[in-house]
Amino acid sequence: MSKGLILHSHALPASKQSLTIMPSSLTTPITIHHDIAALTAVIADFKARVASAVPPRPSGICGFDGFIDTFVRLQAPASMAEFGPKVAAAAGIAASYPARHLGDKFGGNGPLFAAAMHDIHGGAIDVTYIGAMGRGEVLPIYQDALGGKMKHLFTLAAPAHSTCLEFTDGKVMLCDMAACADVTWERLLECVGQTALDAELQSARFISAVNWGKLPHAGKIWSNLADRLAALGVPAKEVIFFMDLAEFETRPLADREDLLARMGPLTRQCQTLLSFNLKEAWQMGEVFGGSYHGRMDAEAVAELAAFLRARIDVDRVIIHPNNGAACASAASTVYVPGPYCREPLISTGAGDNFGAGCLAAALRGFDDTSLLLAGNCASGHFVRSGRSASFADMARLLDAWSVGTLGERL
Repeated sequence: MSKGLILHSHALPASKQSLTIMPSSLTTPITIHHDIAALTAVIADFKARVASAVPPRPSGICGFDGFIDTFVRLQAPASMAEFGPKVAAAAGIAASYPARHLGDKFGGNGPLFAAAMHDIHGGAIDVTYIGAMGRGEVLPIYQDALGGKMKHLFTLAAPAHSTCLEFTDGKVMLCDMAACADVTWERLLECVGQTALDAELQSARFISAVNWGKLPHAGKIWSNLADRLAALGVPAKEVIFFMDLAEFETRPLADREDLLARMGPLTRQCQTLLSFNLKEAWQMGEVFGGSYHGRMDAEAVAELAAFLRARIDVDRVIIHPNNGAACASAASTVYVPGPYCREPLISTGAGDNFGAGCLAAALRGFDDTSLLLAGNCASGHFVRSGRSASFADMARLLDAWSVGTLGERL
């Protein structure tokens, strides 16, 4: 636990304990919920709100990447922890490992996120997807996956390609990203058209913009969308702008600084949510001199969220390791545990389902704790079943999780 923390333990049994901590370097408290039993009241409210009247049908834009993913499940060794040393030991020679080819699937953070948004809302949502789904026309693999779920599909470029090596404890993505450079603001205007884009923006309640890490021109697209909202007279803070940077290890420091400079104008126009997985959060923390790398406990994850929120001009910073999530906003920071799955049926897309759960909860006006609960349940359901959860699915998962009957498969 970090130095300089003031701890306040709520009067609960140890297994149900919540803690409020106050890092000396921050001005707002951090609440840590270590156990699902500490969230009984939050869960009851979540389920009641999910069961209540559905709000008006939301409309929005998701973008802007597109991948075709080839899935390979490593069998022996089955874990990344075992695989890494074996590969290192085989350097300069050769190695062969048994694997099972699981086939090709539409992919990219944006398409997976958009599909999850449709499913979470049970189809009662209008999503327009703009991304790299084929040069000139949408490829059949995307038509089959998204054609019946999206209000409109606009393709900007050929998709990139990734080979996903799946292990019991994570995944390795081997990505051919040459096509990502073709996703530009100019190409978007050419393919969508200013009139059609303005119509989408005027009706939008949300924009989901993901995979900045692999799209070199994404920052300009994000900024121009916010500028266009203002130019069209859309009131400030009316549109929720969800951002997930995805893996950005290859982006130089200058690119990261450029992105951070864009956050202020974005946040003045939109409600901004900036989401990281834990590795990405460690890397962004290093930009500001934070030393969090390798720290995985709940207190450190929550403190890192607050650290980043204090330095990045966004409304909410979200961090999602695979066993929980933290959210920092102006009022406070909260950490919520997740329904951890030891052997996921599928892991590619788990983060996108998490993000879609958070955005869907934000559209319903949920607070930070319930927002994280929705994201964790959406992800936990996806890795166990291979399909995106509806709000009703989330409620059922919470029931099973609360009483200890949640298994590895649904």
